Amino acid sequence: MSPRRVYIDMLCALFTVGLVLALTGNIVVSLLVAVLSEVVFVSVSNIKYGILGEPLLFSDLFVARSFLQHPKFYLFSIPWYARIFVVVFMLFLVVGAFFFVVPEPVPHLAGLFMAVMAMLGIRGLPAAKWVPAADLAQDRQRFGLPGITFLYCTPWTPSRTPAPGPPLPGRAAYDAVVVIQCESFADPARLPLPASVGPVAMPGLARARQWACQQGELQVSGFGAYTMRSEYGVLYGRTEAELGFRAFDPFLTAAQESSYALPNRLKEAGYHGVFMHPHDIRFYNRNQLMPACGFERMIGPEAYAHTASTDMPYISDMALGDSIGALVRAAREPVLVYAVTMENHGPWAASSQPALGLANYLRHLGNSDRMLADLMQALSGMDRNILLVFFGDHRPSITGVFSPVAERDVPYVAVSLGPGKDSHHSTGKTVSLSPAGLHALILEYAVKPA
Repeated sequence: MSPRRVYIDMLCALFTVGLVLALTGNIVVSLLVAVLSEVVFVSVSNIKYGILGEPLLFSDLFVARSFLQHPKFYLFSIPWYARIFVVVFMLFLVVGAFFFVVPEPVPHLAGLFMAVMAMLGIRGLPAAKWVPAADLAQDRQRFGLPGITFLYCTPWTPSRTPAPGPPLPGRAAYDAVVVIQCESFADPARLPLPASVGPVAMPGLARARQWACQQGELQVSGFGAYTMRSEYGVLYGRTEAELGFRAFDPFLTAAQESSYALPNRLKEAGYHGVFMHPHDIRFYNRNQLMPACGFERMIGPEAYAHTASTDMPYISDMALGDSIGALVRAAREPVLVYAVTMENHGPWAASSQPALGLANYLRHLGNSDRMLADLMQALSGMDRNILLVFFGDHRPSITGVFSPVAERDVPYVAVSLGPGKDSHHSTGKTVSLSPAGLHALILEYAVKPA
């Protein structure tokens, strides 16, 4: 173990012990809490690593709000024994706070002094020198979990000066640009499906590839989660190299880069932006970020008649696709529609039933594919020129079926539809892109040079 890792671990342990001692004045309780906290921290990180291929990071601290709003998004991936342990640990903290508090002030002051000194030591770590760039696999070995939590957080702090987006001269090349970010949409042919499943037909994706002016693999960084990374890349066009440590959750600092966003840039060409998501718009703070991006209208779950059920806990992709078609048909000015689907979001089944989880996933994936086929047919029948861009945000993570692997690509297609477009029914280019590259592709097609 490196001296730097020992030093950071010591500072973190002193901070935890000092903080609890400042609250309780009981050194025995403080030591127990410090040990149990480390056990919980490492255990949760190992669970996350097994499911998503990444350890706990500083950005995961901000997930607490989302966890309280939508616990089902996270609880299904946590084993039952871990849930019990966390509950017992929290009860221990409550009991310790009420029954083991020492009234004498000296231990409390000593604990406060320890916590303050440890935090000053943590804040004084030369993060920029020790971790000039993120390398999770190497840095976790060199600095440990507490180490990368603090070292990655320090250089993450963004500049307070908003960066201006580059100018975009030109006018709208389409009557409508429709971008669909499809939840957990992946090409089954690229997934390590069990031999018992056999080939899975995707007629919608096959037709879209046949009609596409460009299609290929979208190289996303997340596995089984991290929708915000793919979404940010496509919406803002910022590469993960440009974001640096902010790439782990770019939505946390998105408000400072709204001038880069698609609707703000396409507004100059005459497009009016509409954001559609049939789920809680507050997730990822979209209720504030999307208007700042330039979306003039937000359509959330209240626009859909839906009753949650075990079979369909979320609003269906078919319903979303129908509403997209209706919106485009009713538009009288060039419109940019950015829709985020929800049907194919986990949990697909309990972790103890991987076969059922896979069956449910493939069934919902088929519905997403059918939505793509039906929407293409509907849009192509309109007497207007439309650019349809469809992509998956990440591959699914199903315990016992899909584990994190190096290959994380998902499909994307860009289809040019309408009487004035000659790419219809012709196979276009096949190009592998990053989410930021897809952003550039949309701008290239959507704007006609002045």
